[in-house]
Amino acid sequence: MPIQKSEAILLRRQDLRETSLILTFYTKGFGKIKGVVKGARGVRAACGGGAFEIFALDNVVFYERKKSELFTISHCDLLEFFAPVRSSLEKLAYASYFIELADAVTVLHDPHKEVFELLSHSLRLLCGEDSPKRIARIFEIKILGLLGLMPALGRCSHCGKALGARPSLSLLHGGLLCDVCGQSDKTSQPVMAGTVKFIEHVRSSGLEKLMRVKVASEVGRDLERVLRRFLDYHVEHRFNTLRFLKAIEA
Repeated sequence: MPIQKSEAILLRRQDLRETSLILTFYTKGFGKIKGVVKGARGVRAACGGGAFEIFALDNVVFYERKKSELFTISHCDLLEFFAPVRSSLEKLAYASYFIELADAVTVLHDPHKEVFELLSHSLRLLCGEDSPKRIARIFEIKILGLLGLMPALGRCSHCGKALGARPSLSLLHGGLLCDVCGQSDKTSQPVMAGTVKFIEHVRSSGLEKLMRVKVASEVGRDLERVLRRFLDYHVEHRFNTLRFLKAIEA
């Protein structure tokens, strides 16, 4: 692979020896990549500014290393620092969750430009006045949909019939069940009609339009419960950021 250049959001950083770093980025053009940047923690570190901070938007230049999945990162220039997010503990926690979730559900070298755009747009929304919790729910629905992980919601995922008035979420069947099928799956849990409607609306609408949608508090709680249960089942990852969010929101 020749030398490549792309906008990228920093997902993770790891110290390597005395002055170097291993950085994990989600890039606009190449999906998730891991690379080594040398001298990042030494005298030359000041050249990076905030480029090596988690969820910074950077312009990175990188090329392949022989017999290694790690790239060499030759340049990493800061494009956007998302300063308003870093000045709020709540927003910082949600931004860190977005990064942790994106890292958990994506694999290396699998490009999804839409995932990059969702991540960068969501971080910009956190800089404004919109509810971080609402942005988080929209982010979860969108990224699961983009990666083909969102459960089936249109019809019963077991029999294919209409859902009826009291649908339930089945992890076993990977979607919603109608009234009859829900009775046969004792592990399924009821889902509010407003929750299903909101998820479908999010899947078919742009982010800016969604910020104007009002959600009843009970639907918001049900939505969080449903998405959390689904993520816990399908994503084998313990989210440290979620535990922190629960602590600061208690």
